[in-house]
Amino acid sequence: MPILLANQVTEVGPDQIRFIAYMGCIVAAMAGGYVARRTGLAKPGWARPVMSAAIIGCDAPIAGLAVWHLTIREGIWKVPVLGGMVAVATCLVGLAVARARRMPPGDAAVFGLQSGMGNVGYTLGGSLAFALWGVQGLAVEQMYCLMWPFFAFLFCFPLARHYGQRAAGEAAGESGLHYAGRILLRSLTDLRSLPLYTAALGLTLNLRAVAPPAAIQRWHVLDALMVIGIVAQFGGVGMTVVARRLPVFWKKAMGTAALKFLVSPALTLVLALAMGLTGMPLEVCLLLAVMPSALYSVLIANLFHLNKDLANATFILTHAVCLSGVAVGAAAWRLGFLPAG
Repeated sequence: MPILLANQVTEVGPDQIRFIAYMGCIVAAMAGGYVARRTGLAKPGWARPVMSAAIIGCDAPIAGLAVWHLTIREGIWKVPVLGGMVAVATCLVGLAVARARRMPPGDAAVFGLQSGMGNVGYTLGGSLAFALWGVQGLAVEQMYCLMWPFFAFLFCFPLARHYGQRAAGEAAGESGLHYAGRILLRSLTDLRSLPLYTAALGLTLNLRAVAPPAAIQRWHVLDALMVIGIVAQFGGVGMTVVARRLPVFWKKAMGTAALKFLVSPALTLVLALAMGLTGMPLEVCLLLAVMPSALYSVLIANLFHLNKDLANATFILTHAVCLSGVAVGAAAWRLGFLPAG
């Protein structure tokens, strides 16, 4: 891994260009959704159906196809297990902090979920891993995300539904176990949980050594679905942003950012070393541990009637911090101050 001199300029390859293009789509889609709402071309109420359609029409096939294409190697199971453990643990830490601070249910759910849900998929973490480590980094990121449908739809959706009902003043009126089972069943039968089942199908096909159709790669199906998903989901977020409300929640957003950028990587490092992860898989996991709050956390806030203003404030703040770090690192790499290769 050679160190370049400061007066050398590093070449920008296709992986880096692809990452820049994805980031351009993210910024343009979010800004476009915001401007469309401000100018009356779109209504805030359109965000929920747009986001739901993106989950069903884009995220579901992406989850299945990505897992189907994975090359599963011995010992790589540690990566998704690590990702799931860290995500759940950080969410629980966030919920404990929210309870200690006596946040209302709609705020507490957002605070906790955004602490543990990171933007580790194709909308940021995957693109960055691909740009830094190429296809091998992307493969590790995809293995990390193998846990995502199960974490999102078996843990986050039921949790959000529970807090959403509490925020709406709906009492459980039944035993805790029966109530938990009913909430989980409702989440599992929700059409927006479809990525959970497509991921399970993709894993089954993969383990049975069924070859994916060559046309998927030849026609760049995943790339097309990713772009459509980015535009729809970030555009939907942009429709819900009310700029004047964001400063109200900056303190809570800063608290989530502290958990996301400090607690999450610390837990990842401790657990990864305990599990024996080293080298590039460890590096990718640490990168994904410091990704900003996930787009799904904003979708969930909108879908389950939680505090979407807090969700938007945290989402924007954590992405601003993360992308600022990426920009500084990219500039240093481009000018030759960082290692290449």
